[in-house]
Amino acid sequence: MIVGVDPGMSGGVAAWVDGKAYVERFTTESELLELVETFDRKTEVVVEDLPRYVPGNTSPSSWYKLGYNYGFQVGVFRAFKFPLVLVKPRSWQAGIPGLKPRMGYTARKRLLKDAAQRLYPKVYDFSGKPAKVTNAVADALLIMNWGRDR
Repeated sequence: MIVGVDPGMSGGVAAWVDGKAYVERFTTESELLELVETFDRKTEVVVEDLPRYVPGNTSPSSWYKLGYNYGFQVGVFRAFKFPLVLVKPRSWQAGIPGLKPRMGYTARKRLLKDAAQRLYPKVYDFSGKPAKVTNAVADALLIMNWGRDR
């Protein structure tokens, strides 16, 4: 099992288990904790490592929330003693066709979602029901995919 985590504004988790991709959006700390408690402790977790600067198009309140989520999530995975890998956005996004450095937010999110859908046309929620690739889970899927490929 390998898990990819996007610490975005409303984060997403993706897991690769027995040849299937599972996704879940979480919006609260308790939702993430409930999910993490179900993971095997040998599961490798890959979390997007945040850049050390605030991009000009990101509001301070958004950047604060992102940083808070990142710190909370990394703390949770370390507290549970999961093998943890931090990956820079540049690394997990490398090789995604059409991705350019100065793309607008909406175009970038659409492209990442499309790439995740191409790689994982069938996804399931963590209860095993068919799910959809959404903006909330697309980055997590691509982060998980990076972890699988390395």
